Amino acid sequence: MQKTQVAVIDVGSSKITVIIGERGVNKTFIIKARKDYPYEGFADGEFFDAAGVKKILFAAAEFISASVKKNNQKVYVGVPGEFTKVEVKAGQISFSGKKRITETDVDVLFDSAFVPASAKYSLINRSAIVYELDDYRRLANPIGSASEILKGTLSFIVCSNYFIDTVKNTLKAAGIPDVECVSSSLAEIMYLLEPEARDRIAMLLDVGYITATFSLVQGDGILYQRSFPYGGGYITAALTQRFGMDFDLAEELKRKVNLSAENGDNHKLICLSDGSYYSSAETAAALKESLDALCEEIEKSMEDSGYAIPEYVSLSLTGGGISYLRGAKEHVANRTGLSVEVVAPKVPLMDKPTESSALSLLDLTFSES
Repeated sequence: MQKTQVAVIDVGSSKITVIIGERGVNKTFIIKARKDYPYEGFADGEFFDAAGVKKILFAAAEFISASVKKNNQKVYVGVPGEFTKVEVKAGQISFSGKKRITETDVDVLFDSAFVPASAKYSLINRSAIVYELDDYRRLANPIGSASEILKGTLSFIVCSNYFIDTVKNTLKAAGIPDVECVSSSLAEIMYLLEPEARDRIAMLLDVGYITATFSLVQGDGILYQRSFPYGGGYITAALTQRFGMDFDLAEELKRKVNLSAENGDNHKLICLSDGSYYSSAETAAALKESLDALCEEIEKSMEDSGYAIPEYVSLSLTGGGISYLRGAKEHVANRTGLSVEVVAPKVPLMDKPTESSALSLLDLTFSES
């Protein structure tokens, strides 16, 4: 039996990643081909260099066409939170009498609940927070249950037409007509967070290179989402300003500091590849100051969500922005009072937060292909 092969394009804030993969055993992956394309990124819902993005997408299309087994391969594109909005709606449909609920009934429920709020956005994903039947039972999956009504708290994710048009039109011109845009955040919550955690309520923070996305999650849907400008690049930039150093050296310095080190260790000097020395204590202070700005954004996101988040709910942290910084997780936990855990794909050799978005997207496509 030939394995199903999927092609995904993950749009990150510092690189665009193309992966051709197959499903392995125990929900692992067989990566048949992969290519990373560094680029300028985006902000305020627009690419910094749209022409450059189009060139990368043309190159990605050529790479996919040369790597896949079949012609007219469908391509899934992960949409970062910067280009999406989450709309939560309550829906209800009634039947003439008690009946077994079918997939068609669920589709009708979703169709009846969603009304486009803006012509500038298009629907890309829909999922349920929770369903409810006529006996007030709340279910994650109502199909097969008997009821006279079907209610639902439903989550809809819309994507800016600017992103959709840029990506789809370019890939179509490059010879790939079948393109589907999906939410990277939704893919991550479904892949990285356990169902038991999502059924209660959960928080996921993906910190990339120049942008971060906070998602409040319940069931199979996103209750609230907020993206804001912050990432590993901001931390490096803070060091360049503090010490007047080159960006590459600042990146090297950032990776050598341990924010959890004892006070005695913080008075040591850090030697860089160019032979220069910097104070560990002063570097740690600069990093903590930058991380405090992130903590303020986390607290603002939690407050703006409008939901009462129980104290026992931990913050799941992923992405390549700060996950690799020694002591960053502990500092965020101490500053916010939250329990913070780093989450990553449970895949041998790829179990890194930097792989979360791409592999979550790959996992989602297997359920839809």
